Amino acid sequence: MADGSNGIVKKSLEDLATSRARGLGRKVLGLLERWSAEDEPLGGEVGNIMTRGVASCSGNDSLHRAAQIMWDRDCGAVPVVDAEGRAVGLVTDRDLCMAAYTRGRPLSAISVSSMLAGRLHTCSARTSIDEAMARMSHHRVRRLVVIDPNNQRLVGMLALADVARHLTALGPTHRQAPARLAALLAALSQPGSRSPDSGQRPSNDRNGVAAE
Repeated sequence: MADGSNGIVKKSLEDLATSRARGLGRKVLGLLERWSAEDEPLGGEVGNIMTRGVASCSGNDSLHRAAQIMWDRDCGAVPVVDAEGRAVGLVTDRDLCMAAYTRGRPLSAISVSSMLAGRLHTCSARTSIDEAMARMSHHRVRRLVVIDPNNQRLVGMLALADVARHLTALGPTHRQAPARLAALLAALSQPGSRSPDSGQRPSNDRNGVAAE
């Protein structure tokens, strides 16, 4: 009986600790967001820091092809485009892992299109870096697909790594750059987030393009 009671007490304490940790995390995130909201704009546009010339795949390609691109390009995500080069989705390394685990088939037998779900989060090369960071934080995504807003064609990718490098370089001249990066990382690290980058495809809202 004592062992059972001890187990209940231990479980209650663990749940309490987890709850307090989440509460503390939310408070820290709130403080960082309020601090960042008072900052002066970082300035600059996505086109200045994004990755250009990214490799892409089509919905008809297999996940094996997407994995090959990730290996060759040393990246964790590949944009999906249609025959006209318009961005229609994003497949990630997590998608490959989940497909291999849940489908019971080799990646060469699974199409990229079968893994696309959710909304594709985008921006243009002219989007401000501040706005791009706000979108990443709000939607809890580590990547934005950069498109030409006139025709939806793929232009490049903006990843968390691009933002981090830029803010690190700004550090000596922009005193709040480290806090802005910390706030973004805190937002992306919130408990309960299930890698929303995975399997993105456009929504019906303006062809899936976030408003400029």
